[in-house]
Amino acid sequence: MDYPFNTGRTHSLSPLIKWAGGKEKELPHIVPAAPAFNRYFEPFVGGGAVYTTFDAPACFINDRSEELIALYRAIQTQNEAFFAWLCLIGRAWDAMLSQAEMAGSFVSFYERLRSENFSEKDVAPFVSSQLTGDDSGPTSALPEAFAWHRGFLRTELHKTLTRKLIRMRQIESTKALMPQTDILKNIETAYMGALYMYFRRLYNDDDLRRDDDGLSTALFVFIRNYAYSGMFRYNEKGKFNVPYGGLAYNHKRLDKKISYYHSPALRAHMEKTVVECLDFEDFLHKYPPRTDDFVFLDPPYDSEFSTYARNEFTREDQQRLASYLLHECPARWMLVIKQTPFIQSLYDHPGIRIQTFNKQYLVSFMNRNNKRAEHLLITNY
Repeated sequence: MDYPFNTGRTHSLSPLIKWAGGKEKELPHIVPAAPAFNRYFEPFVGGGAVYTTFDAPACFINDRSEELIALYRAIQTQNEAFFAWLCLIGRAWDAMLSQAEMAGSFVSFYERLRSENFSEKDVAPFVSSQLTGDDSGPTSALPEAFAWHRGFLRTELHKTLTRKLIRMRQIESTKALMPQTDILKNIETAYMGALYMYFRRLYNDDDLRRDDDGLSTALFVFIRNYAYSGMFRYNEKGKFNVPYGGLAYNHKRLDKKISYYHSPALRAHMEKTVVECLDFEDFLHKYPPRTDDFVFLDPPYDSEFSTYARNEFTREDQQRLASYLLHECPARWMLVIKQTPFIQSLYDHPGIRIQTFNKQYLVSFMNRNNKRAEHLLITNY
């Protein structure tokens, strides 16, 4: 049977959060290829680029990332604690930026550092002299509510400012001298990088996160907005270890994100949405799609780097997914995934349509991704 393609049932909402592998840039391929449908299902919702694009009378979304789903639920319920903490984090960021913009003493010191009368061994003592313990120092950027690890912020500020001043001088020794505006921007980045590391420390404090879900989710939003390229990566101890995004992130503010999370359009969309944190198969069995529904799938890629937000997604999981779609799912479905021989073999099946397109990666971290990779758009219609 030929199904009419979806026309006009979209709206201009944005993804809820930056998410690796997000499909915002692939929407020009996805939207025109979607069928007409009644209810919308997405078992691997991620940042929600596709979920927030399609309009439907009812939506069912799911993801295995507990942190991500906590965010969806906080927005859906308009959780007051979450919004209060997110506003406090935004206030701290703005206050630290104001401190950084007034760091003329560091600029003056750095200009003197260029002379023969100052050397790298003078840097650390000078930084220490500037990080005073009074209420006007850089650590005053933290609202009183952040009672944890305040000493860490001072230590991190000392480290980042010392390292930045020395590094700038090393660069200038082989290149042209920086204009004063660039010196200030680099010092500003040291300030903001230190505050990022402070919040990353809170994010990695398991006891703190267990005590207050609103704070944990607010820190999750902050980290996803200010981590380098929005990446998520954890070390062998399960601690998040992506560095600060750098100079281009210094003037980012959370105000627009907070306003969006409060917006009537997003709230209306989420009011008709069921949100779950389950294995994809359990989710689809709990809420069985019908023949007039649409299931969009953006599973983790088939690669050796298939750990998905701390949840491994193996080839056996890929096979389970293909088996469900090919043999159990009565709805029309679309799967978008990076092309590999294994994936191609799973869906080489009668009645399945496979199209290809190229995706231009914005970031290739540690050469894990080919800058231009062929992707598959697979449908059962």
